[in-house]
Amino acid sequence: MVRDAMQDCFSASTNSFWAATGGMDQKLIIWDLQHSMPRSTCEHEDGVTCLTWLGASNYLATGCVDGKVRLWDGRSGDCIKTFGGHDAAIQSLSVCANRNFIVSVSIDETARVFEIAEFL
Repeated sequence: MVRDAMQDCFSASTNSFWAATGGMDQKLIIWDLQHSMPRSTCEHEDGVTCLTWLGASNYLATGCVDGKVRLWDGRSGDCIKTFGGHDAAIQSLSVCANRNFIVSVSIDETARVFEIAEFL
């Protein structure tokens, strides 16, 4: 089963004192590292399998068991965009070197490219 194969995930922001964690509990938690406490808890429809900050911005992306990639505003904790296209869980996310695109890879054996330039 997909849920058993996935691990919790972690990523630290490069431009602030924030970090993010996600897992099969269907939550993305954005942490304030200066105060050692959650800044926002963001609910997902399914488990979070991977996450990454979008360069040095205040935005981050999550990949989920439901096959969707979601973009989040780290300041407010709001989901600002959802990308679909996969039929199974997202395995990995990567921001392109020019930071205009994010690439997702799924266990459905496909990769998708989504434009994110407007969020950086």
